[in-house]
Amino acid sequence: MTEEILSTTSSAPTFEPEVTATEKLVTESMIITPTPSATPIFAPLNTPLYRRRQTLTILVWFLIPWFCLYLSFILLRSQNWYVVSAFIAYLTWMVFFQKYPREGGMKQQWLRRLQCWKWFAGKNKFDFFLKSFSFSRYFFYLDFFPISLNKTCDLPPDRPYIFGYHPHGIISLGAFCNFATEATGFEEKYPGIDLHVLTLKVNFRVPFYGIYLSWMGICDASKESCNYILEKGNGNSILLVLGGAKESLDAHPSNEYILTLKNRKGFVRIGLAHGASLVPIFSFGENDLYGQVANPRGSRLRRIQLAIQKRMGYATPFFKGRGIFQYAIGFLPVRHPIDTYVGAPIQLPKLGRDKITPEIVDKYHGEYMEALKRLFDTYKARHGNANSTIKYVNDHD
Repeated sequence: MTEEILSTTSSAPTFEPEVTATEKLVTESMIITPTPSATPIFAPLNTPLYRRRQTLTILVWFLIPWFCLYLSFILLRSQNWYVVSAFIAYLTWMVFFQKYPREGGMKQQWLRRLQCWKWFAGKNKFDFFLKSFSFSRYFFYLDFFPISLNKTCDLPPDRPYIFGYHPHGIISLGAFCNFATEATGFEEKYPGIDLHVLTLKVNFRVPFYGIYLSWMGICDASKESCNYILEKGNGNSILLVLGGAKESLDAHPSNEYILTLKNRKGFVRIGLAHGASLVPIFSFGENDLYGQVANPRGSRLRRIQLAIQKRMGYATPFFKGRGIFQYAIGFLPVRHPIDTYVGAPIQLPKLGRDKITPEIVDKYHGEYMEALKRLFDTYKARHGNANSTIKYVNDHD
């Protein structure tokens, strides 16, 4: 007896923030297109303290893995034999016995709720005051970034979910801030959803850094990890940046979003095995945080990048951001808003693994791509992307 395929149409009510004519007028009057001659190279000395605090938070976040590597080097060179022995014992455990990255991690809500993550998202102490004005959401665009999480419908915690994040961008800053911290209020907007962001397994091979990631609720993106979390029952959910490392090579500021999704169907199979609903997510602005050297598909540079990615697991986009005290070049992202929209769930039936056929997978994979495009088309005009398009490609295009 075959199981009935459930309907994928969600009956959840939608929430669309209203934009009044007054807000549009204020927005248009505040938007200034800078000319190259008017753009400063160095940060002015009178930069407000809260903006410097935001930049410092981003800098510290970027330096955490490098600090972990530096600390490891210091411990290995210690003159105390017991320090070296303890560190070698830790490395042995990390390589051969470490299980928490694929067993739900060690999520610590107190760490995810720290005030510093609100600075990361671009929230300052005047938020409450600014929210009393109708144009406050546009004033926030002067902040760093800001990052916002927009709810379009309710997600009842009576089932597991697989969230798909798009686009990858260079380093998926929107995915980290919105879903690995509470800076934008995920737990308030989606109560009962215990979400784990999944990342490359190699990140957990960096001493101490893997522990930090696990405390943030981040786990590795292996199939074993996905199954472990979803098997825990209702509300337990995962977030995958479905385009992966290869998609970062297409992360150019552009009106065309190239998403590596055509042949990525493993998440649908996992969803069918656990009866998990699929939730598309799109972040406007993720691709605008960095410039990237032109590397069109088929070019020599792209072939080199793909070869490195295949061998090492990491993509190597040649990107340019801003510095700490200057805006011309650096590894920090530029100040640009990231507006993340969480779409309506696509409900999947729970099927035995022997009943998950390619035809069923293709059906729900197609519905997911259509739902993602609808989400994109619904909100793109609100963020200066009225003429933007999505182009789906596979790994070999």
